[in-house]
Amino acid sequence: MQATSLHEAMQPFSPEERLNVGIEIFSPGDTSPAALEEQTTNEQIRKAETHFIPMHLKNTMDASNYWGEIRVVPPGARGVDLIVRGEILRSNGVELRVRIEAEDSQGYTWLTRTYSEAGRTRGFQEAQTAAVDPFQNLYNAIANDLAAVRRRMDGFEVKTLRRSTEMAFAAEIVPEAFGEYIRRTPDGKLEVVRLPAEDDPTWRRVEQISVRNEMFYDALHASFEPFYLGLWPSYLEWRSSNLVEQTAIRNANRQGLQQAAAGIVMIATAILLEVNDARGSSTLRDVLILGGTQVIINGVNVSQRTEFHEAALQELADSFGTEARTTVVELEGQTVQLTGTVEEQMTQWREMLRRLHAAETGRPGDAP
Repeated sequence: MQATSLHEAMQPFSPEERLNVGIEIFSPGDTSPAALEEQTTNEQIRKAETHFIPMHLKNTMDASNYWGEIRVVPPGARGVDLIVRGEILRSNGVELRVRIEAEDSQGYTWLTRTYSEAGRTRGFQEAQTAAVDPFQNLYNAIANDLAAVRRRMDGFEVKTLRRSTEMAFAAEIVPEAFGEYIRRTPDGKLEVVRLPAEDDPTWRRVEQISVRNEMFYDALHASFEPFYLGLWPSYLEWRSSNLVEQTAIRNANRQGLQQAAAGIVMIATAILLEVNDARGSSTLRDVLILGGTQVIINGVNVSQRTEFHEAALQELADSFGTEARTTVVELEGQTVQLTGTVEEQMTQWREMLRRLHAAETGRPGDAP
């Protein structure tokens, strides 16, 4: 398989030209018992992968030097220029297949594509924690495709996109003040109708709230990072073992079928000799029957060994799990603890931001 090198920016963009990216926690895809069993994985591993894969994609995109801040965010995050969403279609060490969609804050689709790569023993040997994954070619391909779209944008397009991101966030946090500053076109694209004055006090407060919103994403990252790093040794070993086990199962199945088929042919030949009553064939016939029977038995034994491999896989999978976490954020000099799923935490955080705005302005704002 030909390696896919990561494209790196020849010259870094200036700060005002850097687009901020949010990579949503991936969708786990089909997690029905039948689907997970067919892939020789389980629900715990798949849940861990929904965080691990976007974290490694973030590191890969960071290394390309094309972007501003890149954060792993909950689904439905706001305040970023580009959102990358992913769904895990298949992941077990033997193959990684994901569907990627990327959309900017104006509603324009950058990318919709399925990426796939087969596991290789060499890939696991060359893996480096937080730097090179056994399926690094896949991550590089995603980062390269996104960078290709970014390279085609001129300065005006970048400025327009960043302005749209800011106004969309303002309209969500303070809809009574900025809801009419944006609108949706008939095809669903976001359009900025007008801009606030630079000295508008409400706009200044929204800018401060936007900074606090980024603090929440940074706090989430501080929670994800130790999990991602701690996952590397066991996850790498599990995928590598899965690749070895699955290869052994395929070889054993193939060997078992071949041996069983050979045994059947030998017995069939013996029966044909018996029917034809060939002269002097009794010894050969007996040898064929005995040999064919033994070959079939050997084939059955090989099939039994496959069950051992499958049991080993299940044991590996069952020993693998994830850990629930609490996000701690500093807000106005106070420590705030957010609990529950990341989606629930984000809902709690937005409510706090709106309440903070209401307290600062004396305006109630919309209910979250």
